[in-house]
Amino acid sequence: MNNGFTINAGTVTLRPFTLEDKPALAALTRQPEITDLLPDWKMTEQQLSEFLQFVVGSYERFGPQDVRIMLAVVHQESQQLVGWCGVFPNDMLDSSDREVAYAISRDYRNRGYITAAVGALTTYLFKHTSLTRIVGIVKTYNPASRIVLEHNAFRYVNRRRLSDGEDYDYFECIHSASGAMLSHFAEPNELIQPLIRLRRAKHEDAALLTDICTRAFDQAIRVWGNGEKDMDSNLCPPGYSLLRLHEYVIREWDYYVVEADGCAVGGVSVNVLGHDSARVDKIFIDPVCQGSGIGSQVIKQIEAEYSHIRQWRLETSGRQRDNHHFYEKLGYVCIYPSETEYVYEKIIETGARKHPMNSHREFVQADLDSTWYSSSSMVNSRITDCNLSGSKLTNLNMTEMLLGDLRLTDTKFEFCALDGVQFQDIHLGSERVPMHWKHCDLGGSRFVDCDLSGIELERCQVAGMSINGVSVEQLFEAYEMLKKPGAQADD
Repeated sequence: MNNGFTINAGTVTLRPFTLEDKPALAALTRQPEITDLLPDWKMTEQQLSEFLQFVVGSYERFGPQDVRIMLAVVHQESQQLVGWCGVFPNDMLDSSDREVAYAISRDYRNRGYITAAVGALTTYLFKHTSLTRIVGIVKTYNPASRIVLEHNAFRYVNRRRLSDGEDYDYFECIHSASGAMLSHFAEPNELIQPLIRLRRAKHEDAALLTDICTRAFDQAIRVWGNGEKDMDSNLCPPGYSLLRLHEYVIREWDYYVVEADGCAVGGVSVNVLGHDSARVDKIFIDPVCQGSGIGSQVIKQIEAEYSHIRQWRLETSGRQRDNHHFYEKLGYVCIYPSETEYVYEKIIETGARKHPMNSHREFVQADLDSTWYSSSSMVNSRITDCNLSGSKLTNLNMTEMLLGDLRLTDTKFEFCALDGVQFQDIHLGSERVPMHWKHCDLGGSRFVDCDLSGIELERCQVAGMSINGVSVEQLFEAYEMLKKPGAQADD
């Protein structure tokens, strides 16, 4: 290979770097969109000069038996250097691996340029060198890079934790004897069965679970949502992409991180409803890991972990036909099908079961319509998955009580002492029906990161109230000054 070597990739060209490329390359390495994912490219001017000299010198030493090559990606129309693409060893991988690595300027993304560059380079190397296999590794939070590999016939293998302590998705592209690159869609007998383990989620896992859950449900919405805005709550669970929601589930429910070969690939949450009944609230697997049998293993491990549970329930969207097949294959029976929701149940009969809890009474699927509870101790009670519409809760001691994951449409709170009460992640529901506060003493309360647009205050005491650090007294004073003839606001 020499300095005149080029590969035409349609709208971009791959060519060897020259020393004159240093200013353009330096500009790319100052883009956080690149260096946040590739921190090794945060180089000083001296380091960049030495690296570029090494790259330029490597072209004369290039050999087809030991492939190490990095090329500039140039936009054909503008002739601007817009990125790089190369294949070389990686100290974090096996010595026999040759990894494809690439990056492109933020100003030229989402146009297929780097995808074309990777395809052109891998095709050339398979044709002109002894390489029969090229690998790619992608950080789990970089879906755009994953798409580049998938569009170039790279097959997902597994998720690996490498020596830098991060999890990566590992792909490979194999050159067949016929000269074709094997498809990244593996046949069932080719799938590598990873070792699946469930571990109880901790507070510090919330961001990780949020990230994976978001990718999983975003993918489901793309596949099954048909571009609609209003989707059922199983296909598009409220708050599924909010960190605060996952922190809540970790704190209040049984939430597990799903690990494959030691790397996080999903999550599952369980809501125990009674001595021998429970509900799988949510199960999600990273889209890149789906189809490899992980979900089935997770369900089986959950059932084994809660061996005392006889009755399992779960819900899924009426649209997700693949989910219906998945649950039915695992022995779940649909007990309520509708256009928006399928409710599944599984009864496990394995003889006597010893329950780890020491509860005295429980009511599961009980008809308690119009029941009265008065002068009773209900300390440490758990009420979940119940229809309380039309109920009246009066004269109650609700100190340190948790009200979470509720629908309170048209609910009324009257003559309540709310000392110390916290409202977190509250919204107005799908109908956006406004709340009404009347005759309420809320002195000293704080509203942080709340949507208060359109709020109306009438006949309210607002002395001492401030908005973003500005007191209402100052706001009223400024308002009165603006009302005076000839007054105008400062520029």
